[in-house]
Amino acid sequence: MRIQWPGFELKDPPSAKGTVVLLHGLGASSWLLALLARRLRQQGYRVENWGYYSVRQSLELLIPQFQSRFEVLHKSIGNSEGGLYIVAHSLGSIITRAVLAEVEMPRLQRVVMLSPPNRGSHFATKVGPYLKWWTPLVDELSDREDSFVNRLQGKMPANLELGIIAAEWDYVLTEMTTHLECEVDHITVPSRHTGLVLRQSAAQQILHFLEHGRFHHSPCLICESGSIAESELVANLATELGSDGHNEIRAVE
Repeated sequence: MRIQWPGFELKDPPSAKGTVVLLHGLGASSWLLALLARRLRQQGYRVENWGYYSVRQSLELLIPQFQSRFEVLHKSIGNSEGGLYIVAHSLGSIITRAVLAEVEMPRLQRVVMLSPPNRGSHFATKVGPYLKWWTPLVDELSDREDSFVNRLQGKMPANLELGIIAAEWDYVLTEMTTHLECEVDHITVPSRHTGLVLRQSAAQQILHFLEHGRFHHSPCLICESGSIAESELVANLATELGSDGHNEIRAVE
């Protein structure tokens, strides 16, 4: 596993399969997404696992930083390097929405959001006012009508395929608050809020969506048509961590 500090991420070589940007959530770091980054690399993607500091920050300060960062990345992608994709967890999803409302990225093809508080979080509403001294971000993610996330305007690109994965045992937000009108697919995975980024089943669904613009549902018409070697994909992910792929997540959940 490659250790990364915010601002000092290691760069992957260009990939014809495409570039995936990973964005973690509030109070986390790029370390949390290292396992997911490895899984994506093993499937042939170039991965940009971006870290950022969320303590004593606000969305108004963070969003311009990511607007510039995405603009630079988008310009650097060559014609032979595949498309651009984003996989974002929690707060990272809100940053993604705000960036896409301002920055045009024609190469961006698909976005996967993991446990996104798209309509706010009831947990943030309860604790946000008490944590403003630590970071105003919590209060900005509340489910009040006047919160930042519920005032977030701007349409997603018309040709963008957006998939959302909710956590079944999420203590931070409800499944209903993860939805967006422009989503093309939505699923729920057995997991808690933070552990979702470590779940093997979530990684399989992310890869399926990046490849096809839809999640794997049973029965899956995409898989049955032979357009994806689903058994090979599952086998690759299952063997990289051992027998069931869940040993590394039990400690955090």
